[in-house]
Amino acid sequence: MKLFLTKFFYSYWDAIIASGLATVWLLLYTKHGGIGVCPDGLTYLSVANNFITNFSVSDFRGIPMVVFPLGYPLFLSLFLLMGADPITIIGPILNCLLFTSLLFMSSYIFQQVKFYSSFARLLLLLFLTTSTALLEVYSMLWSETLFLFLLLLFFIRIHQYSLKQSLRNLYVVSIITALLFFVRFAGITCLITGGLIILLQKGLPLKQKFKHLVYYGLIGISLTSINVLYNKFLSGTLTGVRQKAIKTVWENVYDLYEVFKFWFPFPSATLIGSIAVIILLLFVLALPFVSTFLQPKKATRIEFIIAAFFCVYVIFMIAISSISRFETLNSRLLIPAFICLPILLANGGVYLTRKKQLALRISIFLILLSGYGFAQYHNYKNNRFTWEGVSYSGIPGYTDDYWKYSPMIDFIQKNPTHFSEQKIFSNAIDALYFLSNTKAFPLPHKDIKSEIDLFIKNKSFYLVWFFNTESFDLIQIDQIKKYYPIKTAWQFKDGVIIGF
Repeated sequence: MKLFLTKFFYSYWDAIIASGLATVWLLLYTKHGGIGVCPDGLTYLSVANNFITNFSVSDFRGIPMVVFPLGYPLFLSLFLLMGADPITIIGPILNCLLFTSLLFMSSYIFQQVKFYSSFARLLLLLFLTTSTALLEVYSMLWSETLFLFLLLLFFIRIHQYSLKQSLRNLYVVSIITALLFFVRFAGITCLITGGLIILLQKGLPLKQKFKHLVYYGLIGISLTSINVLYNKFLSGTLTGVRQKAIKTVWENVYDLYEVFKFWFPFPSATLIGSIAVIILLLFVLALPFVSTFLQPKKATRIEFIIAAFFCVYVIFMIAISSISRFETLNSRLLIPAFICLPILLANGGVYLTRKKQLALRISIFLILLSGYGFAQYHNYKNNRFTWEGVSYSGIPGYTDDYWKYSPMIDFIQKNPTHFSEQKIFSNAIDALYFLSNTKAFPLPHKDIKSEIDLFIKNKSFYLVWFFNTESFDLIQIDQIKKYYPIKTAWQFKDGVIIGF
């Protein structure tokens, strides 16, 4: 045991230091109000609670959750069963464990990339630890926290499969892929990446490749297939109602560049400039993967597996956001691509610093060190800005002071009988439920006539309207006034309650 611990500390002292700092950082972030809870987080949490209490996959409205897969809510339910309640208290500890695991696996991957200098690995892990993008994710109740853990596990296990193409390794990576797909629908990118890696395996007979692909595909889609078929049975849709995208491919590429500018010290750019940078970046990162078609033996190297995933994921996110409407491409949605970049950059750094000319090696080393310094300064500025708000009001979301001490919510809590006899609509039904345990109906989308027709059949109701909620897709107050006269109203600093 002592020998194991000594070897473990020697191999992962960099990850131990980085994990300690990450834990302290996250606990400081969540000290004021606990883990951050947004609409998605409340949906996950309510489904987890309902699953435990009545074996239902419905959310707080009593409606089956079909927009997201069930993997993360079921994961949360395991901790709720163990008495981890309230989740706003245990959530930071759970996310610290997931973040710590991510850092340890990153250290392992850096070693597979032949980044043997533990000091250099420590610098890279410190970059991940101080990354505003990762700190944002791990301070929230989001499925991405579990997805990133499984993603790095996927990289490690499919790399082991590529080294030794046994059925046992194939089954392990297939199960991990199934879990990834079950946690986020974007996990299909792992399924695609895994299939490409299997196709590129050198020395594996064609018949064997086909058999491995069939096994991998069937296991990889198993959990999500059951999930979407159950969704169809419950709601009549596979993944909920999806509206047509309103942004073009090039607009989404520009949004992608803006996210990269948030991650790294990129300069501001025009639409054309941002498109050029993203295309160039994809081209450079795709080169190692494309080269595997010419030299299949390279497919066994972990950096090529990660490069393949990065390209597949980024292209998939641009494509799907140009087909289906959802929130603007942001750091949270693209975080799986972010976790790949330090690994790929480390691989490039290893390659460049192996040049024979001493002067060239020193020049490259100084350039890389300067780039690292700029990146860390960029993180410092972002984190300083974040801390200014987090330190005195909490993580943005329904656990921060703005929402917790809402005058409108306080009024509703003090007058429960006043609103219990009347139907309630709101532009933020999740906030209303989380903060006051008041159930409300969602407002109709302004461009879906069937929803509006159903809405205007109501004879009377209360509208609880929050000012701090983006709801431009929903019917607005001025539109509601065209159908109903105002009977009564209460004005607050953060919203308005109107009786129609």
